[in-house]
Amino acid sequence: MTDDDAAGPAPAKETQVPPRANRTRWIWLGALLAILTVAGAVWFAASMVAPAGTVASEGTTSISSGAPAIIAAAAQTDPAGFVMQASQRVPSGSSYWATLQHPDGSEANVTVMVYSSTDASQAYYGKVVAGVRGLPGYTDVTSDLSSFQQFGKCYGYGEDVDGIAVVNGVCTKGNVFLQVHLVSAIAFSDLEGDLTSIMGALYQNAS
Repeated sequence: MTDDDAAGPAPAKETQVPPRANRTRWIWLGALLAILTVAGAVWFAASMVAPAGTVASEGTTSISSGAPAIIAAAAQTDPAGFVMQASQRVPSGSSYWATLQHPDGSEANVTVMVYSSTDASQAYYGKVVAGVRGLPGYTDVTSDLSSFQQFGKCYGYGEDVDGIAVVNGVCTKGNVFLQVHLVSAIAFSDLEGDLTSIMGALYQNAS
């Protein structure tokens, strides 16, 4: 892993508050994703530190950027209008997560994990996807992320219940694992567009 950081808020419009049962479901889902991320970080701790001095170019899959640098650079592009609210290093030291918010009330949690090899990042990707692929009630939106599979793999899924949309995407780019989790009261299709924009910003800045 590597060094660097970032932050900054934005006003939010009033959004529909989901019923208590659904609120609990979103909290549970967010907690599950966080647990998966931390567990993977610890599991691969020995192999996660990106080798110093590696030079990455367009067309190579060896990424030298650190996780906080990738998130900070992505947030600076203001993807789909989302602004950084908070960021933090995951205990392993080679991973970082951040919370971004849109003025319409949509929230995004992003996680970046930098591994020492493509095999390690894809192994973790495989564990995450195996745990969520085919879950009942979810729509496969992997096609939204198809343009980010040149140097790895992607999987996307989501659900719209009682006017609250949840969309998730995970991708690998060489030795980097990228994850975006979005929740909003806007239309499901609009949230898919936000997923593409945020994942794209992360993907482009992993270099």
